[in-house]
This record gives sequence, structure tokens and C-alpha cells, in this order.
Amino acid sequence: MKNLIPILSFMILFISSNLNSEEFLLKNATVFTGSSESKLEKIDVLISNGVISRMGKGIKGLGAKELDLEGKLITPGLISPMSQLGLIEIELEPRTRNDSSSIYSAGFSIASTFNPQSTLIPYNLTGGITLTLSSPSTNGLFSGLSSAFSTSGDLKESLVKKDIALIATISSGDDSKAAKLLLLEDFLNFARNRNSEKEVSLLPGNQEEGNISSRDLLAIKKVTKKEIPLIVRTDKASDILSLIDLAERNDINLIIAGASEGWMVAKEIADSDTPIILTPIDNIPSSFDSLGSRLDNASRLHKQGVKLIISSHETHNSYLSRQGAGIAVSYGLPWEEALRALTINITESFGLEGIGALREGYRADIVIWSGDPLELTTFVEGVFIGGKKMPVKNRSMKLRDRYLGG
Repeated sequence: MKNLIPILSFMILFISSNLNSEEFLLKNATVFTGSSESKLEKIDVLISNGVISRMGKGIKGLGAKELDLEGKLITPGLISPMSQLGLIEIELEPRTRNDSSSIYSAGFSIASTFNPQSTLIPYNLTGGITLTLSSPSTNGLFSGLSSAFSTSGDLKESLVKKDIALIATISSGDDSKAAKLLLLEDFLNFARNRNSEKEVSLLPGNQEEGNISSRDLLAIKKVTKKEIPLIVRTDKASDILSLIDLAERNDINLIIAGASEGWMVAKEIADSDTPIILTPIDNIPSSFDSLGSRLDNASRLHKQGVKLIISSHETHNSYLSRQGAGIAVSYGLPWEEALRALTINITESFGLEGIGALREGYRADIVIWSGDPLELTTFVEGVFIGGKKMPVKNRSMKLRDRYLGG
């Protein structure tokens, strides 16, 4: 009898948890899975316990809420890389910004200050963004560490994974880019050769003067151990080649952000297996480093086999990454690859397992679209994050309904 008590307790907990978890069955959907080359027609998707439990035709979900989508397109939730969602509210008001630090450099983690209830979260959720890789924007060689958050608005469960990448910048300006590349490699070597954080000062220092805190050291060591990738912002073709060479010599995982002139060295990027984060809308040089900007950059990179990640210009409108993806398609990037650049390519590049695709066992982050998500006239009709149906409503919509009676 005593042996039955733990078993009965477990069964009660199991049954009660299943009773409390809402199940949904999406019927007759057109599905872009993120893994297959084409869309699948008239597919049923069963969502149970926060994940996609079954996909196929003629699925029966006892007790599940059924939604007949009548051929509507569903995709994995879109992902915003390199934004400051949850860190910025009003760009010109310092008291609403938590995206920079004058104390730490490489070790600056924004994970604890993300605001799930920022007004920008539902605004971008209604544009299809279900996950954000929010990142610091500190000036200097190192900006800090990026973390992954859902846009569910949940105060306790928004954090998906902490400190998933270290961000650096190689650009023209106050010092030679050659000096910044040398300093970057010096820091990598310094961190690799230190076995204890006690070997450096416990006080933060100026990274441009070669000083580093123990927290910064630990962040750089994660890169040298290949626990996280190093993201470097740069545009110029020659700088991209220099970074690829640096990454190979130091045996680190590199991701390049920007790459306006990436098309010039597309083969070298592909041969090095370096993912590229780009904004396909860029075709006007913003500096002498991006004189070679062109709208078919994404297409040319893809043709050489480069893994692409598509981002937006700004945090407030991170969801406009899908507009950029649509522009890339109009200049030759395959439609399926553009969607992958907004979803599964991102999670694969950042080691976020079980997210970013519509597969059995994957987290149920799903968006229901009124049409082609890469068209400006298409709207979001439904969103699931971790299997929970989210309200597709933002402040602008609420004001519209209030004053126009919509």
C-alpha cells in the first residue's frame, strides 16, 4: 500500500496538469514548417503541453479546441535578432533605456532588466514576432551579451535562454579598425590563457586601454570555449575577410552582423560557415564602409550557400524584418529561404534547440497569417507562444477600437 502512494500522487499530478493545460487543434492549415522545401497543404497541428505533439492529416484531438483555418498559412513565430526589445521604451529618454553600460563591456548582461510589459512587446507581437534576441548597444569594442526572450508578456517566464552570444563592433571612427582587430584578438588570447578570474582586477576598466573586469573575462572565455558565438558588427568586405581569418586562427564561432558588402566575398563567407545577420533594405551607404550596399545582397549570399539571418533597422518596428525579407525575395532570394532567415536559421545559429520550426516536439510558437507574411497587406490573425493563445492586440489597436468603435 505504501508503494502505491507515490504512484497515485504522480498520477494525480499528471492528470491535473493535463486538465489545466489547454490543447488546440489547428485544422486544414497550409503549413510552412521551416524544414521542408515547400508548403504543406491541409495539415492538422495538435498543440499539447506547450509543444507541437502531432502534425499530419485527419488528426483527432479529444478535448482539444479546434480551429478550422481553411487553408490559411501558418508559420513558426518570427524572431527578432539584435534588437533592444524590452530594453528601450523611449529612445531619447535615458530613464527608459537599459541597453548600455559604462561599467562593464563584454560581461554586460541585460537578462535581468528585460521588461516583458513594454508597450513595444505587443506592438511587435501583432507583427508576428514571438521571440526576441535582445542585445545591448554599448559603444566600444564589446557591447555585451545577448539573451533570448519570448514576447508573451509573462513577467516570470519570458526569459528563454540567458547570455547566448557576445557582441562586438569593428567600425571606422575614433581609432583604426586594424587596432580594434588586434585588440579583439588580444582579448581572446588573454581570456584563453587565464584559468582563474582572480588573475585580473575585480574592478571594471576601460576596454580600449586593455583593461578588463573578471565578469568581462568570463564572457570572453565562453567565446574561446565555443560555448557561445561572437557576433561582430561590420560592413566592409575586407574587414569581413579579416574577421573570418581571425575566427579560424582562434577557433571560435563567428556571426557577422551588417555585411553590406558581403556579396563581394560571399564564397569566402560560405566556405567558413559564418552566418550573416543583415537588413535587406540597406542599399544606400551609411558610411565609407558600406559603399558596396545593394538590394540583392541577400540573394547573392544565398546562392553561394551562406546561412542568412534577417533583421530590422529599428527596435520599435522589429517586425518590419518581414518587409525586408519580402524585398530580398523580390531581388532573387527564394521565398522559403527568406522565411527560414526569420525563424529556424536564427535558432540554429544561436543554439536555441526545439524552437523556430513547426516540428513534432518543438515549442509551439506559431503565427496564423491572413496571407503571404512577406506581403505588406498581410496581417496576423492568431499567435501561439509556448502553446498559449495570445491576444493579438496592441495599444494602437485599442485606441482605434476606443475612438472608432471598431
